[in-house]
Amino acid sequence: MWESLKKTFCSYIRFSGRADRKEFWIWTLAMLAISFVFVCIMALLALLFEYTQNPVLSDIFAVTISLFGLFWVVMFFPTLTVMVRRLRDAGITPWLLLIPAALGIFTFLVLFDQALYNMDPSTPPHYSGVFAFILTSVTALVGITFLILFCLPSKCNDVYEYNL
Repeated sequence: MWESLKKTFCSYIRFSGRADRKEFWIWTLAMLAISFVFVCIMALLALLFEYTQNPVLSDIFAVTISLFGLFWVVMFFPTLTVMVRRLRDAGITPWLLLIPAALGIFTFLVLFDQALYNMDPSTPPHYSGVFAFILTSVTALVGITFLILFCLPSKCNDVYEYNL
């Protein structure tokens, strides 16, 4: 397991080559596990702050969010490269990753617009809540489709080695 994580991290910005299912899923599960720990810590801090109103907890929460953001800034390229290499290994063009990326950004902007409306009801939202729900559902379906694509077997029959 550690060897697979090391291999992916050492291929930090290498988009060429292939990544087998094991390498992709170990990397993905490790990123999800670390993210889960961050989210649990932030939820606990938010809950404690709600009950105690201690400003120190607010500062710790801000530091935790900053560390979580920094973590994903550092891990963005290895995650992107392993996804590109995994799709290439499955015989699918990696350019398809632009679809969920564009859809995710658009969904984020629509949900952000809804959040701004909820904060200040005097400004009307540009999108209805139904549209935001449909868009979020479509984004989720595209995400599930890509999870299925990442599960496809390798199209490459030869064994390849990483040149580190």
